[in-house]
Amino acid sequence: MKYIAAIVLFVGATLMTVNSAMAQSNLVKVNVPFAFTVNNTFLPAGSYLFGFDSASPNLLVIRDRKYEVKAWELGQPGSIGQENPHTLIFHCYDGQYFLSQVRFDSASDAVYLPPARSEKKAISGSRNEELASITVQ
Repeated sequence: MKYIAAIVLFVGATLMTVNSAMAQSNLVKVNVPFAFTVNNTFLPAGSYLFGFDSASPNLLVIRDRKYEVKAWELGQPGSIGQENPHTLIFHCYDGQYFLSQVRFDSASDAVYLPPARSEKKAISGSRNEELASITVQ
């Protein structure tokens, strides 16, 4: 019985640590006016909160208005230099949007997302690629 109680306490402490780390992380809150895909997860148009924390800089977490997790994606952290902070970059193939980058508030904070299987399929069937961006002021 003591073993089960210890496990419950450990899990609770871990969740509190993750939540506080997420609260301290960079966040981008944006209204995306079109449906888009992250990895192989389709998300409808709407308001989302994009964030990652220092404990997992490769893990992008996307939440909806109710703060429910809608998608997780491993990406490559990187630097954006002097480019627009608080910006989302999408690749678009024949009207299908795929999240490619999330730029946070400093020059060193960005997440680059590799093309997923669904995006590679769209690339092979498309004749042109467009870029779309949303910048939050």
